[in-house]
Amino acid sequence: MRLSLMAIVLGWGALAGAAQADPGRLVIAGGAVARDNADVHGAFLDGLPVEGRIAVIPAASGEPAQSAQAYIETLSGFGIAADRIDIVRLAVIDDEATPDIDESAWADNASAPAEIAKIEAAAAIWFTGGDQVRITSALLRADGTETPMLAALRARHAAGAAIGGTSAGAAIMSRTMIARGDSLAALTQPLLTADASESQMDGGALMVSAGLGFMPLGVVDQHFDRKARLGRLARTLAEVPAADRIGFGIDEDTALVVDLAQGEAFVAGVGGVTVLDGRTATPSLRRNAFAIRGLVLGHLAPGDRVSLADLTITPAPGRDRIDPARGYYTHAAQSGAGMALPNDGLEDALGVELVDNRVSDELERVSFDGDGRGVRYVFAETADTWGAYGDDATGAGRYTVSGVIFSIEPVRVSIRTVRP
Repeated sequence: MRLSLMAIVLGWGALAGAAQADPGRLVIAGGAVARDNADVHGAFLDGLPVEGRIAVIPAASGEPAQSAQAYIETLSGFGIAADRIDIVRLAVIDDEATPDIDESAWADNASAPAEIAKIEAAAAIWFTGGDQVRITSALLRADGTETPMLAALRARHAAGAAIGGTSAGAAIMSRTMIARGDSLAALTQPLLTADASESQMDGGALMVSAGLGFMPLGVVDQHFDRKARLGRLARTLAEVPAADRIGFGIDEDTALVVDLAQGEAFVAGVGGVTVLDGRTATPSLRRNAFAIRGLVLGHLAPGDRVSLADLTITPAPGRDRIDPARGYYTHAAQSGAGMALPNDGLEDALGVELVDNRVSDELERVSFDGDGRGVRYVFAETADTWGAYGDDATGAGRYTVSGVIFSIEPVRVSIRTVRP
């Protein structure tokens, strides 16, 4: 299976060679990127020619013109003049707050020569946030074929143009796209289909559809740690062929910066990136009770790198490996759920409760809904598990984690109030 990944990376390298250029970098941001985040925005602008043009595609937004203008203002803070930035007029709904612009008239512009020309002239292209389905519905025809604008995007990327996006603009990067859903409903309810009702859409169940595939491997998820999306990413991996079961969960104000020519990626920003390797995992589904066992989980902090060929993680300089026998913490990891437990964020839970804890070699967390349907997350150390710890650029301590075995089991929960 690792050979198939290598073949993907080498195949992209061959494509770039045929075009006499390396493909551009991908800057896949997890959403809520601060306007002054120099690491994320700097990664997008890195290598931009002095007079290079930037195209902004606001198709995901419910406020397309305003969303594009906001990103122009963000780039101005990094010295990019507004006259170097083109708004690509592609959107599917109108913003009533801009009465002088009818953005719904932009719906068919993926075939408009004037808008395609903006892509063809761009050295970097950015997708704003919103609803990822709006992007794919604008750039893919109903029969799944590509529009001329999407073909132009692929050509520019193959020729070296950077492509970035935040939130919805990140979700579209992979070939399989998470269209909607939250973790608990994704793990306890049937998957949604394209003909689902509006009420079903609002129920939190998982919907998977086709993405644009600029990222040639894996599935991308965004707003990852704040919205607790580990479960929905694991559930999504069960919907793709075993050889493709790799997930990248990107935290807010953070980006996974992908260099396809070099076959590696690194983390920029303030959060982390979770890597799930499910190629040897075993999923099962009985009466909508989903389980998966044997996922291999890693967590990257800012500055860490991951190989696209074999998912090997390399900690950032200054982040030292943790000796499993000499972990800093010596308390038994607490099992359970809810606000009474410490370290509810994934990075701290894995670091403090597991890999930097000489007492604990397993960690459990339980989640459940009002009907008692729930899941148990189990994180376990093996001989291949390791961690690293060190300060980031702000002086905050951060953990790198690799080789944790992660499983999800369905449970039924009953709560009874005990009165004193």
